[in-house]
Amino acid sequence: MTSHTADLPGLARFARAGLLTCGLGLAVFVTACATPPPPTEQLAISTAAVAHAVAAGAADLAPTEMRASREKLERANAAVKDKDHERALLLAQEAQADAALAEAKSKAIKARKAAETVQEDSKALREEMERKIK
Repeated sequence: MTSHTADLPGLARFARAGLLTCGLGLAVFVTACATPPPPTEQLAISTAAVAHAVAAGAADLAPTEMRASREKLERANAAVKDKDHERALLLAQEAQADAALAEAKSKAIKARKAAETVQEDSKALREEMERKIK
């Protein structure tokens, strides 16, 4: 029995080394699995949002927001090439938000101009009616 008892400290060291190796292997595996995939869907959505904003006239009516959106989309595509998928996703989401802001701003400007036109037309109509009454 003494021969088995003498081997216990060596066996414990061997077991600890095995557990440590398994732990390190698991950590590497989890880290590898934790890397997100490229945000291709978000990039497509952001690209479509930029195109939609341009179609709404945002390039002319909200140039600052459009420039920010395009720059972030370019940086998102560069981050994908660099395999920095988390940054790419964040930039693509920001590009989408900037494009939506640009589109909303351009629509608001168009609506304000349309309202001003209606007010001017109403004023002209009132003046014409007053002249006919006199």
